[in-house]
Amino acid sequence: MKCRYGFLGFFSLIGLLGFWTDNPMFFPFLGFALFFEYFFAETDEMFVQNMRKAAAWAFFSELVITAIVTFYYAIIEHNSNVALVKGIGLGFGFSIIVFCFVTAYFDWKDRCGVSDD
Repeated sequence: MKCRYGFLGFFSLIGLLGFWTDNPMFFPFLGFALFFEYFFAETDEMFVQNMRKAAAWAFFSELVITAIVTFYYAIIEHNSNVALVKGIGLGFGFSIIVFCFVTAYFDWKDRCGVSDD
């Protein structure tokens, strides 16, 4: 189980396509590069719990951003043809960023010895 979370780092290779294609929409995937360090980390119950919390934060942020952006483009911009596509795209990109930052925050808290108490 020790190496399983390190494989998330390979998603950062998708981010390199942003340099090759000059498309900045691929750059949020570079945030996954920090997961390569988990190939060498010893996992415990706290680590697994932190990964689950980060995934929950990312999931709910994706739902909120997708709903807001879809509503904006469908109702305010009156462009229902692209509303869901933009909503899902921005929601997914935002959730990647949230997952990476929340995981890094929980890792920092764990290394500093800060507890939930």
